[in-house]
Amino acid sequence: MRPGWTAGVTRGRLLLSRTIGAEHARSIAGAPSLADGIAILAGSAYGERVQPREDLAAAERAVGNTLLWHLRILAGWLPAAGAGVVRALAAWFELANIDARLAALASDGREPPPYELGALATAWPRIDPARTVEDVAHAIAGSAWAPVAGRSTAELALALRVAWARRVRDAAPEASDWVAGAGALLVARELLIAGGREHSEQLRRLPDVGEAPLASASLVDIRAALPARAAWALADVDEPSELWRAELGWWVRVEREARALLLTGSDESAVIAAVTLLAADAQRTARALRAAAGGGHPALVELVDAAA
Repeated sequence: MRPGWTAGVTRGRLLLSRTIGAEHARSIAGAPSLADGIAILAGSAYGERVQPREDLAAAERAVGNTLLWHLRILAGWLPAAGAGVVRALAAWFELANIDARLAALASDGREPPPYELGALATAWPRIDPARTVEDVAHAIAGSAWAPVAGRSTAELALALRVAWARRVRDAAPEASDWVAGAGALLVARELLIAGGREHSEQLRRLPDVGEAPLASASLVDIRAALPARAAWALADVDEPSELWRAELGWWVRVEREARALLLTGSDESAVIAAVTLLAADAQRTARALRAAAGGGHPALVELVDAAA
């Protein structure tokens, strides 16, 4: 390890000891109620924030806050370059804050408390005071999210996801195939679930997508038109209704490859792997809580097993 990175890489490995793993997640998923699932989670790192008698939305948010806190700790132990990598990967939390603000502006004005980003913030301190969609767009425009096209809620939400993909690809080249696969899933959802092609110009900016998939009318055609480094994410599904399985499959591959990267890569690779594995565990934990909230039905438990 290079001087300056040693403490951060070591901290990243130590933080992974705070994950719960697949077996623990399965036991939560099989619980007969959300309260029972939360009880099983008690004693873990997530249990420090997930409180008894919380509803599902609050419990899931507490899981997210646990992950964010771990990423803030990791970034604090890294040199500036390493913290920048974590900031790019953790930008999902800022995106979630912006999504919540846009949703509130489009409805009754109510939104959950924003994720506390600390030094991982890119633009949120500028966006937080915004009280119109136009103000949000203006605040984003002068930040690392730029250029972001569009002024409607839907346009901004999509443009931010495209911008995040590009930021992760640039900051973490080792994750390029994961980014490309996620882009393929986003294209499939936009074209076949959302059912609109008016955002093709934004989708065209996704890494490794190109023009051909945007003219496709089926999942099979989209997959055939994508380069191999993106098409893998759609390999085992043929219908839009199966995209949830493809998304779980994305997590399966990403988690497996992150474990290998943790053992064999550079300092930067070890940081990327640690962030990814922490995120994969948080995702699985949230799915387990959703399964428990549904009574631990076997079909819901599959959402955890499929990514274990």
